[in-house]
Amino acid sequence: MIIEYHRPETMEQAKKLLSRSKPLTIPLGGGTLVSHPSQDPVAVVDLQALGLDKINNDESIIKIGAMVRLQSLVESSILPEGLSHSARRETNINIRRAATIGGLMMTAGGNSPLLGCFLSLDARLYWEPGDKFIYLSEWIGKNREQKPGKLITSIEFTLPERILYEDIARSAEDRPIVYVVASIWKTQETRVVVGGAGKYPVVASDSSNNLFTKIFDRHAISSILDRYGYDAYQQAAIQTLIDRITPHKSMFGRKGDE
Repeated sequence: MIIEYHRPETMEQAKKLLSRSKPLTIPLGGGTLVSHPSQDPVAVVDLQALGLDKINNDESIIKIGAMVRLQSLVESSILPEGLSHSARRETNINIRRAATIGGLMMTAGGNSPLLGCFLSLDARLYWEPGDKFIYLSEWIGKNREQKPGKLITSIEFTLPERILYEDIARSAEDRPIVYVVASIWKTQETRVVVGGAGKYPVVASDSSNNLFTKIFDRHAISSILDRYGYDAYQQAAIQTLIDRITPHKSMFGRKGDE
């Protein structure tokens, strides 16, 4: 139950409101979560006037404001195709037009293609107060209730050379049952993430920390998925998707191993 509505004109005003202990005061982005019926009294801080709805590319660093709508990712001409595709697979167009990146970061689970794509990009989340950042992989590996700040302001990542995305779903309009997404940079660093179950997507392979070979080891990937609650069908489907996005392993930097 919303008992107060605020629309600050500056970030300082927003931070002051969000720092209150009473009444419980929360950010209002797209409203897809706050609109759910609840008896708990809350005050909401509308973020629309704070300029957090931009997508910028500065020397291969992509910065996406927390108020950017998911549909804007689908339509953007400066984002990699794989990221735009994962945003389209997240949900239907009506929700994409309302839901924001900040809201997604707070609520999405292991079956979220877009959260998995950001995880594969080794994205960083920026928070206020203090303009602090934390890597997405570090934050979701903990309890997301332990927030580094009061408000997510943006998500950033280094633009990769390619993003490969594949999923399996009951229909083209349904959220995927499982998905696999791989980000590949010019340095040949690669991060592969799988999703479809659990509280958050799983990093199955990361060439920057010597986990890379696991993506080609069926026993190793099955062991990882067992721990995160993937059933036998999902595990088999993920293996199929891994084979689909890696027709030649040399594309991930393993020369001559096909």
